[in-house]
Amino acid sequence: LTEVKGMSIPAREVGGDFFNYFALENGHVALLVGDVSGKGVGAALLMANFQAALRTRLTLGHDLAAIADAIDRDVAKTAPHGLYTTLFVGIFDPETRKLRYVNAGHNPQFALCRGGGQTRIERLSSTGTPIGLLPGRGYTQSEIQLSAGDHLFFYTDGVFETENEAGDEFGPTRLEQLLLTVTTNTASGPD
Repeated sequence: LTEVKGMSIPAREVGGDFFNYFALENGHVALLVGDVSGKGVGAALLMANFQAALRTRLTLGHDLAAIADAIDRDVAKTAPHGLYTTLFVGIFDPETRKLRYVNAGHNPQFALCRGGGQTRIERLSSTGTPIGLLPGRGYTQSEIQLSAGDHLFFYTDGVFETENEAGDEFGPTRLEQLLLTVTTNTASGPD
C-alpha cells in the first residue's frame, strides 16, 4: 500500500540534509526528513548521529512528541554550539492510512489529497522548534487522515532555494503550484 521514492543532491561533497524511511515491527512506516544547520563534515556527522538516535528511539516507542523532546535535549547537550536540526518525523499506518507526525521547525511538508475530484494541498506545518535550538520547549504530535491515491511530498529548503540563470529562486509558491499541476494532471501523481 506504500511506495517511497527519494533523491538527495548535497550542495557540497557532504551535507546535513537527510531523509530516511523504514518499516517498524508493527507494519507501520517511519518517515524522516531533516536539515542540520551548516554544511560540511560537522553537519554530516551530526546528521548521521541524529538519524541513528531517531531510528533507535522509533523502534522502542511511537510517542513522537516524547521522542522529539528527548532528542532535542540530547542534541542541546552534546552537539557543537550553534548546530541544530529541523526535522519532520512521521509514522504512517498503511492499514488505516493515518499519518502521525511532529514537525520540529522544518518547512511545511505536503499531503497531496486527491479526493472529491479535486487535488488540494494540506500543509503539515511546524509543531515545535528546531531540535537543539531552544531545548525544552516541547513538541506536539499532529495527525492527518489520508486516502487511497494521496501522496506525501517531503523536502528540504534546497528545493525552493534553487536559482535559475538570472538568480531568481524557485520559491515555495512555485513549488506548490508545480505539485498541484503534476498531481492533478498525472494519473500516477508526482514522480
